[in-house]
Amino acid sequence: MIDESSFSDIQHTYPDAELLPIHGSTCDCYRVRLYGKLHFLKRLKPELRTDPRHVAALHKEFETGYSLEHPNLVRYVSEAEGYLLTEYIDGETLDSFIASHPDYFNNRKNADRLILQLLSVVGYLHQHQVVHLDLKPQNILITRIGQNVKLIDLGYCYTDAFTDTVGRTDKYAAPEQFAANGNEGPSAAANVDGRTDIYAVGRILQTLPCADKYNKVIARCTAADP
Repeated sequence: MIDESSFSDIQHTYPDAELLPIHGSTCDCYRVRLYGKLHFLKRLKPELRTDPRHVAALHKEFETGYSLEHPNLVRYVSEAEGYLLTEYIDGETLDSFIASHPDYFNNRKNADRLILQLLSVVGYLHQHQVVHLDLKPQNILITRIGQNVKLIDLGYCYTDAFTDTVGRTDKYAAPEQFAANGNEGPSAAANVDGRTDIYAVGRILQTLPCADKYNKVIARCTAADP
């Protein structure tokens, strides 16, 4: 159900705001125009806007993302109270792209290109002391022009400066993310590192139509022991 009052609030600042059919667990996403240019606006769901952990997570996402620049990572533009702006990416999430282009990744060249771009941006994050912690097909956009990877959503990331993390996506989460009996926060995040993201990469490879070509890689990535 759309929160009409929340949508109206956004429209006061961005009259042409369009609520997008992106069903995030913590945020709503809008397409807005700023100085004639399209952007994504990400805003906490109404019930979470007074939750200190989620407010801090949104600020952490912007602070972390704004300091980074990589061709396969979404660019963070600005932040205001309760929401942030990123560049607009014309594309589809990886899971939607696979559904609409079922034969695309059966071409080994296309699959290898996806993997190399994904590993490039994940490696860049790790070089800058950032662990994404929520790698999944829904957080990987494939651009309409060029079919390039754009990694989004640093909301659950773990960094030297921001050691708290408020969630995970269980289907792609590594065993160490279930530490402390599933509790979230610094105690649970203490055991994560770059290998945690590599586990998720293996799970993502399993979703490709050509996954059988990468069985050995997938097995190494998804080993229970980091």
